[in-house]
Amino acid sequence: MSDPSARLDITRAVFGLVLAGEVDAHTAPDLAANLEPLPAGDGDVVLDLADVGFMDSSALRVLVEAHDRAAAHGRRLVLRAPSAAVRRLLEVSGLSEHLAIE
Repeated sequence: MSDPSARLDITRAVFGLVLAGEVDAHTAPDLAANLEPLPAGDGDVVLDLADVGFMDSSALRVLVEAHDRAAAHGRRLVLRAPSAAVRRLLEVSGLSEHLAIE
């Protein structure tokens, strides 16, 4: 992580990334760095968000950019099991209508 006080753990998995903690202005650059380039493969790029307790607009920007890059390569960005707080932010922002959520 770029900021030692940041509270976001990012783990690479076969299907994509598993996130735990908070994605905000301090940690969003770490997420962006892990999504650029997209994880290898031809299928969906999956972000497991079950253990993300907080997400702000900085994170939404990263998700939209990754979604656009994935689509440009014929892939999908899939948000897996977003926590209640993340799901609410996606709904309020209108992104739940545009991003793939499982």
